[in-house]
This record gives sequence, structure tokens and C-alpha cells, in this order.
Amino acid sequence: MNVERLLEIDLYLDLVSLIIGCMVYRKSWPFAHKCLFFLNILRVVVSCSTYLWPYYTHSSNHWIYNLFLPLQCAGLLLVFCGVSIHRVVRRFNKWLLAALPLVTVICWSRGTPLDMVNIWAVVCLNFLLLLSVCLAFVDQMLRMDDTHFIRQPIFWLASGLFFYSVTSIIEFATWEYIKKMLLFGLYTFIAFAGEYLQAVGIIGCFICIYLERRRAR
Repeated sequence: MNVERLLEIDLYLDLVSLIIGCMVYRKSWPFAHKCLFFLNILRVVVSCSTYLWPYYTHSSNHWIYNLFLPLQCAGLLLVFCGVSIHRVVRRFNKWLLAALPLVTVICWSRGTPLDMVNIWAVVCLNFLLLLSVCLAFVDQMLRMDDTHFIRQPIFWLASGLFFYSVTSIIEFATWEYIKKMLLFGLYTFIAFAGEYLQAVGIIGCFICIYLERRRAR
């Protein structure tokens, strides 16, 4: 399967997440859920832009990804901070959020051009996100109610982002070695699988939010 086909699948999943989000969105949603909804809109716009930009301009689309990455990380940290149940988890997420600007500045101070992927930024920011995701799992396991994991919106979001952040870290941390390997095609598919699971996690999160609010009526 070629890269263009993998990109198309990713774009279709992003559009599905956008449509489902628009269908279930309500003004009465708490801040964290609203933040995820609008962040997803921006994510889909960026996904479409990175797909169309090189097609029409015949130039690198990496600058779009570089600008969006810190915004995505900040938005997701806000979401996890907002849905945190336990005080310690919420406080740790606030520390991660406070560290985000400093980490971003340090990564970009290495002088990487904007039209090239900043590998340090990708690895470090996804590591911050991975820590927040792991905290979300711990937070959900410490819940006092009997709600099953599969019914919890944050479980779906955290699961999708777990695979996304892990594959992103591995992909870019080992890029110089992996691109020379014979199994580069398989590696590329695994990297895209992280993107797919991120979209599926967001879709599952939106559906669970909708079902959760219906049960509460």
C-alpha cells in the first residue's frame, strides 16, 4: 500500500471524526469536551492542509505540522487536565502544561528550519502527551463509580493517543536508522496506524460523551 493511499485513509477517518463531533456537540458540554471538539476541528483542517498543500504548491508542508504540534499538545493537555478526577493527576497535568512552552523553545533553539520537521520537538512534545495519557489511565482506574472502561469517553481518547504518541516517538527518534531498512514500508504503515488510532479514539470519545449524556437524562 503506497503512502498516498495511507494518507487518504487518514483523511477519511479525520473527516468522520469531524462529522460525528458536529453531530453530537452541545453548547452545554463542559470546557474539556468543548476544547477537544474545537481542537479536533483544527486538527482536521491541518490534516487537509498538509494533504493539499504539496499537491497545489509543490513545496514542503512540514511548516504546517511544526506550527500545529505545540497547539495540539497544549490542547490535549488542557483536555486531560479538565477531565482529571484526582487532584494529584490534575496538578501533574498542570506541570506538564507549564513545561510545554519551555520545551518548545528549547527544541526550536537548535535552529531547525521551519520547512523541516523538528524531530526534537516531535519526540519531546509527544513524550509530554504520553505522560498525560498514562496519568489519564491511572485516573480512570481510581474512579469510585462502577462505570466500565469502554463506556468512559476519556478511555477512548487516551487509548488512541497512547498509540499515536508511542508510534510518533519511535518513528522520529529512530528515523535516521529506520529509513535505511528494508522493512521501511511496514514501518510507514505502523506510523500511519498511530494516526488512525488517534482518529478512532476521538470518534469513540465523542460517541461515549453522547451516550453518557443520554443516560444522565
